[in-house]
Amino acid sequence: MVLQTDNPKADPATKDLLGVVDRGPSLTDQVYEKLRRGLLMGVWSPGEKLTARKLSRDLGVSLTPAREAIMRLVNEGALDVSEKRTFSTVDLNCEQYKEVMRLRGALEPIAIELATPLFSEEEITRLIDLNEQMKAMISEERYNDALQIDSEFHLSICDRAEQPLMRSIIDTLWLRAGPTRNRLSYSYRKRLIGYENHKRIIAAIQLRDAAAAAAAIERDLSEGAAVIVAVLSGDQPDS
Repeated sequence: MVLQTDNPKADPATKDLLGVVDRGPSLTDQVYEKLRRGLLMGVWSPGEKLTARKLSRDLGVSLTPAREAIMRLVNEGALDVSEKRTFSTVDLNCEQYKEVMRLRGALEPIAIELATPLFSEEEITRLIDLNEQMKAMISEERYNDALQIDSEFHLSICDRAEQPLMRSIIDTLWLRAGPTRNRLSYSYRKRLIGYENHKRIIAAIQLRDAAAAAAAIERDLSEGAAVIVAVLSGDQPDS
């Protein structure tokens, strides 16, 4: 059985992404990694509830590793816990989201500058393929799936920078902001602005122009963030 959430409209690809935990030496680590990846990829919506009992049932593990994995993510600030011990994904307000994006806007251009000369042709081809997959999913109105591909595109670039400490900090920011990225309006996504920005990023990497790559990713981040800020501030509908 695959992981399911309280969201009845969960995409099939979400289930494929999370899968079933295999028995191993550390079940807590396995559950933790699956939950962590789901948060990084924006699988869940802001404020969506998660329960240890449901996770343990869906992943085929006991309550203990499910609880321990959830508490690890609570301690990292990736999940919230209420006074009634109800766990949920982080639901950032406008100012909190702005703070996260200021930090992402500072770090991710540095990451791509470092990564640009290191990309192989095969890795560049993978970025192209990811971007085309995202476009196809948007055309099919599979917006949640497209968002997960967008996440994979960005995190692949951060991986290539080969800066473990920076990557850890960026991960922390993504864990907090991952669910909030689902507030990106469908009207913005339909216009393929992110897809076109990704094409600029790829072109700069192909030319080994680190400065242009940094400028392109900064543009991508700032344009998407502006839309989410408008939604969070009530200036734009969440649709």
